[in-house]
Amino acid sequence: MKRIVGVFLIIVFSAILGQADVVVLKNGDRFTGTFVNISGGNLEFNSDAAGSITIPLNKVQSLSIEKPVAVVVKGKHAVEGQLQLEPSGNWQVTANGKSQTVAASDVETIMPEQTYNGLVEHKAKPWQDWKGNASLGYSIQRGDQQTSTISSAVAAVRERPEAPIFIRHFRTNYALTMLFAKAQQNGALVQSNTISTNLREDYLLSPRDFVFALGQLDHVQAQGLYLRQIVGGGFGHDLIHNSRTIFSLLGGLTYVHEKFYNGLSDQSAQALVGEKLGIQLTKWMRLDHYLNFYPNLTNTGQYRFDTASTLAIRLSNHLSLNTGVVDLFLSNPTPGNKKNNLAFTTGVGYNF
Repeated sequence: MKRIVGVFLIIVFSAILGQADVVVLKNGDRFTGTFVNISGGNLEFNSDAAGSITIPLNKVQSLSIEKPVAVVVKGKHAVEGQLQLEPSGNWQVTANGKSQTVAASDVETIMPEQTYNGLVEHKAKPWQDWKGNASLGYSIQRGDQQTSTISSAVAAVRERPEAPIFIRHFRTNYALTMLFAKAQQNGALVQSNTISTNLREDYLLSPRDFVFALGQLDHVQAQGLYLRQIVGGGFGHDLIHNSRTIFSLLGGLTYVHEKFYNGLSDQSAQALVGEKLGIQLTKWMRLDHYLNFYPNLTNTGQYRFDTASTLAIRLSNHLSLNTGVVDLFLSNPTPGNKKNNLAFTTGVGYNF
């Protein structure tokens, strides 16, 4: 019985060893373990003896990987199959009994097929993949005049994680700005409330080009505006898109319906020209800014714009101090109201 158990353990142990990936260097060194990826001319490998190691490819004599891999080729779909390093330094990929050679100069990265498919076939629930910031501020004054102000803002983006190759996908942008101000003196009460919320859905045609559809609702009591409804769409392009900075330009058409407190209402077609900037200034400081300009195509000569800038200083992984400015401009406000509605805000933010 002991002999049978011993033979069984030897078979199991041999099978486990047989599943290990193997790297042999030109100097004769040999590592067994698990292949991680190949990128930038280096091999990432988890060695059973040495732990996580990085090996320049020009030092590798041979590479044996048990499981299929995905070879990501510049400007093309990945090539999947069993991998073998040729003496020339190029890669041979075999799948379904057919082999093809991929030039080393054309390869962006090589990773396990399972890892690659997990990144490419990413699926998320509606509440997942959101990144952004929500802030809340409150101030009071008590004396001859009693005032109170509440400000709140939300800026969030939902986009699938970056994949080894570009995949056309949707990107959701949401923004909300609320400002509730009340002042009372000698029995007289003055209120000024502003609410602006918009949702923009992008469809990325390439890493930098996208089409979009948007919807927006505005309530600006200081300008006599009861409700503004906006729907539209257009085209956008990221002039800068890297890990620290995204700078986008927008252009399109919108349909606008406005209703004012004095009972007047208006409908018009308006063009849209805009820009959006997000930049990580330092590890702990971030600036977000947007500007949308709407020339009126129905009533030429009239226009409006809305712009906002927010500076966030991170206190911890989730908390930050935020300060910002919001400017809503209308060239033709109702009589008795000013064209500009400018607000400065401060508050504590939550990063997610």
